[in-house]
Amino acid sequence: MQKVMSTKKKKNSPVGTIIFCVLLAGVIIGLYVMLTRNNEETKAEIPVESSEADTLIKRDLDWDYPATPREVVKLYARITKCLYNDELTDEQMEKLVKQVRNLYSYDLLENNAEDEMLAFIKGEIAEYRKEGKVIYSYTIDSANNVTTIKTKAGNTSLIKMYFTLKAGARMDRAFEEFSLIEEASGRWKIAGWRQADEKSLG
Repeated sequence: MQKVMSTKKKKNSPVGTIIFCVLLAGVIIGLYVMLTRNNEETKAEIPVESSEADTLIKRDLDWDYPATPREVVKLYARITKCLYNDELTDEQMEKLVKQVRNLYSYDLLENNAEDEMLAFIKGEIAEYRKEGKVIYSYTIDSANNVTTIKTKAGNTSLIKMYFTLKAGARMDRAFEEFSLIEEASGRWKIAGWRQADEKSLG
């Protein structure tokens, strides 16, 4: 009859336990670093919200030009409000003025040198700041009220609008009438504007 030999369980070696703990700690640290890095990369991928000035500057008017006379005046008013109200760098201001000039007809550009236009706008902005005045809003005639006529220069649209100006508790309105001509390309360009009589816009 064979003898049954008893076996004793080996005790875990202290060295083995230490090595296991070190490896486990290494795995935990590695996972933490990887998760933290992925989180930071995800945050970096979230786009920073653009300012109104940056949005207007980045608009490529060669490809995304306003389709109607009213939309041209609307973009003009939007850029003007940004120029006069927002805290801008000199570079931003220059680029916004260039965008405004992209809306001008050839004749209007010829009669308004860019450097003189920029100097004039800076002077007006300084006056606005001195008086605590801002462009609060703008209102443009509805499409149904836009008048289009044929002239020697070509198709011409007349559009009335007004800026609401705010200085403290005081509110004023500046009414203007814009004249736009249709170029051979089909794009409407601002040919000029003048102060208009106060009226209710439709």
